[in-house]
Amino acid sequence: MADLIKTREISAREAVEITIRRIEAMEPIINVMNTRSYERAYDRAEAIAADTTFAGVPILIKDMIDVGGVRRTDGSRMLMTNIPAENVMYIDGVEAAGMNIVGMTNVPEFAQLGVITNNTAFGLSRNPWDLSLSTLGSSGGSGAAVAAGIVPMAHGTDGGGSNRLPASVQGIFGMKPSRARMLPGEVGGQHGPVKTNQVLSRTVRDSAALFAHTEDPNGPFAPVGVISGPSSRRLRIGFAPAIKGGIAVEAPVAKAQENTAQLLRDLGHQVSEAEIPISHDEFFQHYNGAFLGQFGVFNDQAMAISGSPAAASGLLDPFTASLIAYGAETPDDVAAAGMAYLAKVPAAYAELFAGIDVLLSPVMPFLSVKGDALTPQTLVNDSVLDFLQHGLSYTASANVSGHCAMSVPLNWDPVSGLPIGSMFQAATGNDGLLYQLAFELEEARPWKDRWAPYSVKHIPI
Repeated sequence: MADLIKTREISAREAVEITIRRIEAMEPIINVMNTRSYERAYDRAEAIAADTTFAGVPILIKDMIDVGGVRRTDGSRMLMTNIPAENVMYIDGVEAAGMNIVGMTNVPEFAQLGVITNNTAFGLSRNPWDLSLSTLGSSGGSGAAVAAGIVPMAHGTDGGGSNRLPASVQGIFGMKPSRARMLPGEVGGQHGPVKTNQVLSRTVRDSAALFAHTEDPNGPFAPVGVISGPSSRRLRIGFAPAIKGGIAVEAPVAKAQENTAQLLRDLGHQVSEAEIPISHDEFFQHYNGAFLGQFGVFNDQAMAISGSPAAASGLLDPFTASLIAYGAETPDDVAAAGMAYLAKVPAAYAELFAGIDVLLSPVMPFLSVKGDALTPQTLVNDSVLDFLQHGLSYTASANVSGHCAMSVPLNWDPVSGLPIGSMFQAATGNDGLLYQLAFELEEARPWKDRWAPYSVKHIPI
């Protein structure tokens, strides 16, 4: 698209028009948009320099980051009138690269519904591979927009697997950078304690190009720069087909990871057995202790606006309100023990990566999740939390550790035709290594021409 704009075969304004037609054709089917910023995009199209990398290519942004002049709701009725005055630094980087923001994509309310992108404010986002299935989350709207061909890539935040999970079930590429690698995505130039920003994309090339433009030059890592292809280096890859204490991995997912491991061997990499350095049950026991009590901030916001607590305010979905109540029962000593445990997770992964270059595992133990498996009206209890945490089994610890990870679409289930991602993780700061491996895997087993049934490839617009 950028080349077409640079050679004047189309204009940046026409690229916006094309994208809008795609949005309006697909939106009744998959429901991924929270806010349209068409006029802003038309205005910017006239001013974006053609010598920028993307020259006016449209992009969608996840509705959990500040874009100046564009409504940010975090998927909640409580923030329906929230319009940030200015961009955060990460969005400045996206726009400086020549990308043109056309709108904001759907998320679970405050990302809390996890494996389902649904909320009362905007409704359920649907998976373009099978409309009865979840897009997963919380970057579910962005993932579906890419899988459906609305845009070549869309922004996501990853605080527990949110870029990797939607990528896995929608047949696209999803990257979680190392913590503090990217330009800050929080107001005031701050980094979230577990959350990072990057994109879900149809190709490795596009993700790597935007990555280079949105690295923080003042961060703790030397910039990677533009990675444009694979390395000749052969890697020590540890393969962990399961996690201690987790539920059994479904057969299609397990078979897909074995297939990926064999592909790596065929490419000349050394693949050996490895063990994820945490236990599922122990990790999530402490994860809950550390984080669930912090959701009380949403109760405070509801009180400030309505004068009523979360459950009675009418501003929050029952799921979110019940999660706040559940977390409020966390004793102080349990929260302290949780934080103490999580502080040890980075060292556990550092020890693992001292012996291997890359860790291969499933992205999640399920092949898919039904779109109605949870709803905004679901009330949180122990079994609901168990279900959510099984979905996050393999992804959440990377956010606590801070190292980089990606989901690569290398397998499709031969029975259902559904995509199955493989997760690769590397030591903190080794983002470039993952991109090089992703380029190699993309060359060996291309996926960009595999289109979902409900996409612009198959639906006239």
